[in-house]
Amino acid sequence: MDCPLREDKDLCMTYNPKIFELITRKYTLTILLLLDKYGALRFNEIMRKIDGITQRSLSIRLKEMEESLLIKREIVNNRPIVINYSITIQGKAVKNAILMLLQLTNLISPTEKDYFA
Repeated sequence: MDCPLREDKDLCMTYNPKIFELITRKYTLTILLLLDKYGALRFNEIMRKIDGITQRSLSIRLKEMEESLLIKREIVNNRPIVINYSITIQGKAVKNAILMLLQLTNLISPTEKDYFA
């Protein structure tokens, strides 16, 4: 990504747009919050805890999050085979950063009363 600044190029920061898009997608924060609270969860356990998510959406989001190292997928060799998903250190860092941004938006956003004054 090119830096739009003419003189102060040192102020520009490079970042991974793939991960940036992922952390702003629907259900990413929700999944991170669930895995941080409950620890390792199976696919159907995550499905049951999120209103409105489809199997396809959850499957896609989990795959994207695993590829981006936000979560870990672990296969337990039991009969039947169990697959658990858990949050990684990187996932916890992203979750905490998103929560801080959300708290900041709550601090600086005008109340309805102030907005219409």
